[in-house]
Amino acid sequence: MVTGIYKDIVSLLNNSQIPLQEPQNVRSAQVPTSDNNKLKTGREEVTAQQTSRPEITQPVKVEKKVGRNDPCPCGSGKKYKNCHGRE
Repeated sequence: MVTGIYKDIVSLLNNSQIPLQEPQNVRSAQVPTSDNNKLKTGREEVTAQQTSRPEITQPVKVEKKVGRNDPCPCGSGKKYKNCHGRE
């Protein structure tokens, strides 16, 4: 069954023809030009840009996590698991 389908496809492709136009009416493809002045390819350009603006990293502040059996921080007096810890 599959081989019959393959034979039909091959025979269709072999018997088909691509219509050609007259050579005067055929245009060549134009390649778009791009402005390469903005591209940075040299190592000196990249290092010069990196040194001009140094990055300052801030430390990450981690708050103390509330335990399940600790009192809820909202001030209700309930345990966290019974107040805001429910999902």
